[in-house]
Parts: sequence; C-alpha cells; structure tokens
Amino acid sequence: MTTSSISLGDLIARHKPGYALEQAFYQSEEVFQQDLKRVFHHEWQWAGHVSELCEVGDYFLFEMMDESVIITRGNDGEIHALANVCRHRGSRVCIEPRGNTKRFTCPYHAWIFNLDGSLFNARLLDKEFDRTKLGLKRVAVEVFHGMIFVSLADNPDSFETLRQELDPVLQPFGLTKTKVAHRVQYPVKANWKLLVENYNECYHCTAAHPEFSRSHATHMAAERVEPLNSAMVARAQDCGVPTDFIDRIAINRQPGSPEYAYNRYSLFEGFATGSEDGKPLAPLLGHLKGYDSGASDLYVGILNPMLIYCDHLVIYRFIPVDKDNSIQEILWLVREDAVAGDDYDLDRLAWLWNVTTESDKTIIEKNQEGVNSRFYEPGPFVEMETYTKRFVDSYLRSLENADPE
Repeated sequence: MTTSSISLGDLIARHKPGYALEQAFYQSEEVFQQDLKRVFHHEWQWAGHVSELCEVGDYFLFEMMDESVIITRGNDGEIHALANVCRHRGSRVCIEPRGNTKRFTCPYHAWIFNLDGSLFNARLLDKEFDRTKLGLKRVAVEVFHGMIFVSLADNPDSFETLRQELDPVLQPFGLTKTKVAHRVQYPVKANWKLLVENYNECYHCTAAHPEFSRSHATHMAAERVEPLNSAMVARAQDCGVPTDFIDRIAINRQPGSPEYAYNRYSLFEGFATGSEDGKPLAPLLGHLKGYDSGASDLYVGILNPMLIYCDHLVIYRFIPVDKDNSIQEILWLVREDAVAGDDYDLDRLAWLWNVTTESDKTIIEKNQEGVNSRFYEPGPFVEMETYTKRFVDSYLRSLENADPE
C-alpha cells in the first residue's frame, strides 16, 4: 500500500505514540489540505500587535494561503477582524497590506464598508435588499496582553481558561505596552510541521547552535538546569518577575480552550538576556525592576511560540506556502517608548535569533530531504523533545477533532 492510498484516519490510527510522524504527513497533498482545514482554519493564530493599530482607521492584513483578513481599529475604539471578501461578487476589498482609512472601498464595483464591516453604500443596489446583512463577514478575534489573535473557525476555542491562568504571570512584563521593532521572513523548503517540530526541541542545540547554547541552558539535562533555576528564583522577587511556573511547565488540554504552555527558566551565569555578550539589549519591559537572567517560553495554541526576556519579546510564526515550502517569520518586540539607535541597537537585538534561524533553515531543509527518502522510518522521541512530542500529539488531536469544513 502506497502512502498516497492511505486515508488520513488510517494514518492517524497507525501513529505510534512517542514517535515521529510517518512520511505521508510531510509529503501528501491530501494531508496538507486537511492541515489547512483542520489546523490553520481552526487554531488561533498570532496576527499582530495593538501597537500597529494606534489610531481609529489603522489597519493591516493578516494573510494565510488563500485567506485574507482585515484587522482594523474601528470608530468604537475596538479591534475588528473582517474577511477581506466583498459581499457583492467576492473581490478583495483591501489591497494595501497596511494603512489608515475612514472606510474600505472595494476596487471592483465601489461597494463601501465601514470600519466595523457594515455596509455603508452600494451604488444602484435595489432597496429591497437588506443592507444590514451585506456587511463584511466577521472573523473571530481576541486581544491577549496586546497580542492580536484570529481564528477562521465558526466556533473557535475560548480564551477564558488561558486568561485566568496566565494573566498573573504575564502582567508584570507589560506586553500590551510593547511595539514591533523588527520582523524578518525566512523561506524554508520544507513542510511546515518540520519547522514547528524543530523549534520545539533543543536536542539539536549543542551541535547546531553554539551561539544559542552559550547563553541558554535548555540543551542540558534537567538536573544540570535545576541549580541555575534556583539562583534565578532568588533574583526574581527583587526584579519583579513572577516565580510561578519556574522549572515546571503549565500545559492546558481542556476541550473548548486553546492549548497553551508556559515555563520560565534560567539563562547561564553572566547573561542578563538573550544577547551575544550577555548584556541588556533594550529597556526593561513593563514593571520589571531588574534582570532575573531568565526567559519564558509561552505558547498560545500550537502555532504561536514566544520567548519573553526581561527586555524584549521574540515571536515565531510558521506560515505554510504549500506542502513542500513554508515561511518562518520572526518578530522582535521592545517597550513601546524605546527608540531605535538610542535605547536599543537593532543589529544587537536581532543577532541571536537571526543567526539561530539561519542555521535552522539549513537543518530543516536537510531534515525534509531525509524524510523524503524511501529509507525514512519514524524514530522515538527522547526526553529533551517533550515539546515536540506535545506538538505532534496536539496536531493529531486537531486532525481528529476539528470541524473539517
């Protein structure tokens, strides 16, 4: 039986717990289409930050494959997410990737829509039609500590549980009062799942990322990290960093809530933040009073990993292009009043995760080449690949449980 003839249900049933995925999950066009429908059209995805929508009428586009969503700040001051599809004959309404406008005008037949998506004017439309039912379709949107998430699902998961548990530990970092300082996209010739799997483990870090391993201890066994974390806890109180979830991982798998995870861990001695020389990169975030020399891993859903230092935030996005190609986008956020050139140097800020991601690009592409081989066979995960196993398990549950329509 060839991989192309195996049904998705059979592939899921054949998966061996604790092992990597079978070849067809990375090669099959049918699987990729189900990835789009059951994962990317259902999961919450990081779309932007409130600092990009400071004024009424500010907007930007969130685009993923064939879908386009207008994210805008309306006259009511609220953030709205609107399907970028005209209710007349389906044209894209908004063409520019970002800007400011009073209303959105379709370039095809000039139907005009308000910032909340309601129809403002449709030239020559008969009065018999109910214009209140012809507004742009709304897309689910959540703002969580300044971060804007959208879901294309009809019935998306609720943020309530996530907020209750993570609000206290995130509040001191003041992520709402940050801004995007830099963003880069890295094209990768690989299936999107290999990008996510690679990000989620540091088993490869010792050999592949000497720059990262010099400052981060996540490539070491747990017993070697424990004394570093104990020292960080002693510093944390004076710095204003919450000690909840230090050296333990909070993972939620409740039905009806997006899966999330949070953990804080220590950097090596002498490193205040994720920099080349260990020295600070930008002004302290939020209400922090000093450096605990730690970093937080934060996941909202299975597609939105973030790394929170005391002075900046790094966000990863994994964007599918087709079954064989993806984009790995990285964003660096700093405090909203920080001035480039005065308060931070952009090259220093971006150095670590730029050099790390360039290396990852090569690693992942070679991984894809190996997975394509007729000799590929899924191997077992090791202890240091806990997050990758978590992703694989979550991914398979998404395929099983999400509404495919």
